[in-house]
Amino acid sequence: MKPIKKFNEEGYITYFRSEEKVMIPDKYIPKNEELRAVWFSTVANIDIPKFTDIDSYKEYLLNVIKKVKEFNMNSIIFQVRPANDAFYKSDLNPWSSFITGIQGKDPGFDIFEWFIEEARKEGLTIHAWINPYRVSLKKLPDLKMTKDEYLDTLADNNFARLNKNLVIETVGGSLILDPASIEVREFVSDSVLEIASNYDIKAVHIDDYFYPYEEIKDENEELKFKKSGIKHLDDFRRNNVNMLIKLIHEKLESLPKRVEFGISPFGIYRTNSKYFENKEDKRAWEFGSNNDYSCYTCYQGLYADVYYWMEKGYIDYVVPQVYFNFDYHRVLEDGSKKEIVKYADLAKWWDYICEKTGTKLYIGQGLYRVGSGEKSWNDPMEINNQLLFNQTLKNVKGTIFFTYHNLVDNDVVLNEARNNLKLLWFKQAKEI
Repeated sequence: MKPIKKFNEEGYITYFRSEEKVMIPDKYIPKNEELRAVWFSTVANIDIPKFTDIDSYKEYLLNVIKKVKEFNMNSIIFQVRPANDAFYKSDLNPWSSFITGIQGKDPGFDIFEWFIEEARKEGLTIHAWINPYRVSLKKLPDLKMTKDEYLDTLADNNFARLNKNLVIETVGGSLILDPASIEVREFVSDSVLEIASNYDIKAVHIDDYFYPYEEIKDENEELKFKKSGIKHLDDFRRNNVNMLIKLIHEKLESLPKRVEFGISPFGIYRTNSKYFENKEDKRAWEFGSNNDYSCYTCYQGLYADVYYWMEKGYIDYVVPQVYFNFDYHRVLEDGSKKEIVKYADLAKWWDYICEKTGTKLYIGQGLYRVGSGEKSWNDPMEINNQLLFNQTLKNVKGTIFFTYHNLVDNDVVLNEARNNLKLLWFKQAKEI
């Protein structure tokens, strides 16, 4: 074991507000049945171009598979339902606008089915990644439209257009399906069931977008909240999401075949305030990770109580988005540094909580941040060191990188980081 040197400065990486050095092994040894995957983002065409013709589209997707194999990965997390639409043939959701530019326009073949078949030929497994609530990506003020005007632009069979009363708006002008609606929960869970029933997938996968990152404005929410009998609005919102997760779990369990259910939450569940009051109380770990109180959390910000889902056995695996580096800090006005949150502390907390609940743990890692211009992410060894640190955590079963285009983008630091990855992880994994 060895300590991690800080990048471009003296000293070693330590845990959050601690003098204890973070230690990593000298060599990466792949674990049995280790997941090595990448998210393939279709929303806003992040990882995929607009459709022009079938042959060129298929050629692009074949090159995606080829690139993933080049890194010796074994899975792809394919975003099939990015905005209340579909990259697969569906009776419930229209063809996605991110395919042809026109929602509901048939591309001429079942993209997801074809991709699964081609990926299987190369030994890859596929997880179907959905967004449960998103209706619009662009903001209504930018589009100079009202809610109803925008919904009228969607495909005739879009659930949101057919049920305008079940669509709510954020303060910034985005639209989502109402998490408080029974009809929405049934529709979303039926969409999941349709995918799981019709396609040869390893799992259904939901990322961090539950209630949105900005506040909603729903004139009827107060009435629904009072009618629920729940004391606090935060708990009301969390309960709405809990009911969706439970329903998806139950419908997947009803299938004659095994399809796993995974969640990829924002990396910080809650802040561990009690830890600082009594460091001897090991139970305090259950309240959250060691990080600054100013940190955003999925529990409070997105109303996603992922620990509860893990305790109840609703999900098979969790992929926390630990998109922070080992030495993440904020520079204050006086030039001093304030520690905010650190990779090692977060990964260690998730490892503990997965041990407690028996949930499979994969780490979501921010490849997209390498070479992004953030000084703290200019270290081309950052991702390698994170993978090595994961080796010290017995419950980590693999890694998922965000996002695919960062495997092909041309950037000096990113290029070096990818070469380091091949030497450390993928080359060794192939040889062993």
